[in-house]
Amino acid sequence: SFWIDGDFHVNEVLDLTRQVAGDLVEQVECVDQFVHPKTQRESHCYRITYRSMDRSLTNAEIDELQEELRQEIATKLPVELR
Repeated sequence: SFWIDGDFHVNEVLDLTRQVAGDLVEQVECVDQFVHPKTQRESHCYRITYRSMDRSLTNAEIDELQEELRQEIATKLPVELR
């Protein structure tokens, strides 16, 4: 999840997710949106479902993809990770 700091579009998250994880991404779903009552900052939380059609994925593989994706989102999008 992250705070949105500027001009943001959900397609940017989808594109970065596909760039990092490719065909292992089955679904990206926004599961929560929140606007802080005092600061009016908006937060989004996404759930990513990974699946391989030909093998079982390990936790280590997914952890690595998740960390890479978090870094990409933090550097390329106008957001602040939570």
